[in-house]
This record gives sequence, structure tokens and C-alpha cells, in this order.
Amino acid sequence: MFLHNSNNRTGLRLLLIFIGFFSLFSCNGRQDDSRFQLLDGDEKQVSDYQGRWLLVNFWAEWCKPCLEEVPELNALHRRKEEFNWDLLAFSYEPVNNEQLNQAITKYGIEYPMVATMPQPVVPFERPSKLPAMLIISPDGDVLGPLYGKQDLESVVAAINEIKQRL
Repeated sequence: MFLHNSNNRTGLRLLLIFIGFFSLFSCNGRQDDSRFQLLDGDEKQVSDYQGRWLLVNFWAEWCKPCLEEVPELNALHRRKEEFNWDLLAFSYEPVNNEQLNQAITKYGIEYPMVATMPQPVVPFERPSKLPAMLIISPDGDVLGPLYGKQDLESVVAAINEIKQRL
């Protein structure tokens, strides 16, 4: 009897766990229930960036390395068409939209910033430390975070590594 043999039950359990794990992490028909607004008023969803790499930067004004990487992130943003990516910034702090606009002016941030109000709904969690960047593949896979200051070289290297694994 198949179910009465303990080795077979263990094997069946492992098979069911594998199937469950595989189905959780390999769904290509993702439903995008994300909603967020950019400071310029544009309403967005993560799926709006499908077909492109999406770089999601988390930053805070009190984070010195976050502020030091702004020129590098501006350069990444300026080359978005060349590399088929978009860059979005999310504030790590609970600041209001007016404070975010002031920070954009103060630090010369050129890339889009996600508004804190209305509160964004996104399919990823806030990282545990800063600076941090998530990379979302053109197919919608959320990868990372990459910790530490990022620049063109580190982002291109990370994307190339991801492409090799996909």
C-alpha cells in the first residue's frame, strides 16, 4: 500500500511541498494590484513598467550614502532609454509630499519620486537598511535588494548577473 509506507509518505510530502513552492514562485500570470502616485501626479502600477527593467531606490534624507549616490542615480536616470530601465525613488521615512518636493530641489534629484500620500501599494517590502535598491525584471520578478551606494557599473553588473540566471 502506497500511503502506509513511511518512505512513500515522506516522498509524497516532499513532492507536495515542491509543487506548492513551485506554484508560488513561478506564476507568470501575475495580477498587479499595485497602486502609487508620482510626485508629479501620474498614477502608476508596477505593471506599467513591464518590458523594462525597473530600479527601485529607497532613500532617506538622514542617510549620508543615500545623498552621496544622488548624482549617480541622476546619471542612471538620464541613460534610461539606452539601458531599457526606469528608476523610481521611495522615501524610507514617513514624510509628506511637500517635504519630498523640497528634498528634490535641495539635492538636485532628477528621477521620479513616489508620493507618500496617497500611500503607495507595492508588491515588495521596505528593505531593512539603506541605501537599498530593488531590481524588477522586465517580466516582473522582484530581485534584491542591493545594499550600498549604486552606480552605472554596479547596476549593469547586477542586471547582467540576473539575465544569466533567468
